[in-house]
Amino acid sequence: MSILKTDDEKKWINAFVISCAVIVGYVSIRFILQMGDWFDLESKIPYFVNSTHATGVILGIAFLVFIKTNQKSAQYFSEVYSELVKVIWPDKDSIFKLTIGILVALVVVSGILILVDYIFNFILNLIY
Repeated sequence: MSILKTDDEKKWINAFVISCAVIVGYVSIRFILQMGDWFDLESKIPYFVNSTHATGVILGIAFLVFIKTNQKSAQYFSEVYSELVKVIWPDKDSIFKLTIGILVALVVVSGILILVDYIFNFILNLIY
């Protein structure tokens, strides 16, 4: 059963592009603030934090406008959405069973690695 419907294409694509624009803005703000810490830009540039936030918002909006006006990206997202509509997602019962299987396998592999670690530690303690 597919979660996505073919008539919701524009809504999902717009939500994805807006989410990416917010991430671009946030990452750019964090990057500029980190650069400010490294090069002590807070003392050299007046209103550094405000200008950093404004730059992040401008970059996010520029990303959004660029993606929305580019025909190749619109076609690409439309093709991606049409492929996602075809995906058959697993049901709750199979997800639960697979998660339990992964957890059991994780515990077994972790136990083996801990056992090997203790054996090597014991051997090294005998040598040294």
